[in-house]
Amino acid sequence: MSRDDAFLELAPYYDRIMDHVNYDRWYMVTTTVAGMLPPSFTHLDAACGTGTLIKRLRSENWKSVGTDISSSMIKAGRKAGAKFPAAAADLRALPVCGGVDYVTCLFDSVNFLLTLEDVTQAFKEIRNALSPQGIFYFDIVTERMVTEHFEDQDWTEDNGRFLTTWRSRYRRETCVAETTVKVDNGPEGTVRERIYTQAEIEEAVGRAGFHLLGAFDAHTWKPPHKRTIRIDFVAAREKSRALRKRFESVYAKVRRQFD
Repeated sequence: MSRDDAFLELAPYYDRIMDHVNYDRWYMVTTTVAGMLPPSFTHLDAACGTGTLIKRLRSENWKSVGTDISSSMIKAGRKAGAKFPAAAADLRALPVCGGVDYVTCLFDSVNFLLTLEDVTQAFKEIRNALSPQGIFYFDIVTERMVTEHFEDQDWTEDNGRFLTTWRSRYRRETCVAETTVKVDNGPEGTVRERIYTQAEIEEAVGRAGFHLLGAFDAHTWKPPHKRTIRIDFVAAREKSRALRKRFESVYAKVRRQFD
């Protein structure tokens, strides 16, 4: 297994560390946005991690598969015996060309791409993976998230069977957040995320050939504002009035969930 796998040390503990995370919001938006698609659509969760979303969707008979750059994360997701179809693959070089109707890329996975060129390339790969009627739903975290919750922070968490020690630093000149995590007295694992503005991401969406349907504060689905910590984006592979109209209905349903 490659030492280039940033999650190599964390993967066996990842689900336990993230046990406090409420994945229901991602699930709700993912399934509501899917209402834009025809029956029997196919779904790819790009950067699927340990397969949390895929497993839940496949239990409801979705045709869901995954890719993740970290083979150790995929392996960890299968340890409990919950099989899910996934392949180790870089977002910038997906082993898929056409035939997928819906791609999700969530939990700030786009932020792990450290240059705008990489983001644009990943978006192009995702667009190439989609069928003509395809939809792309993804999110990013904002600088507000980093400066409020991670910048220059050191802390320890009790995860039940083990302790995790965290150290986070943010370089404002490069917009890169670096977080080091150690489980008990084991080796450290370091992950890096690049913070992008909404305008930068929207530009990359356009350069990749997508048509942006909307960008929203992830916790309200109202327009992003200066206190927004996570932004949801929905884009279509092709421009379509009918698709835009269906999205208006989906948007109203999501907003009602937050009211």
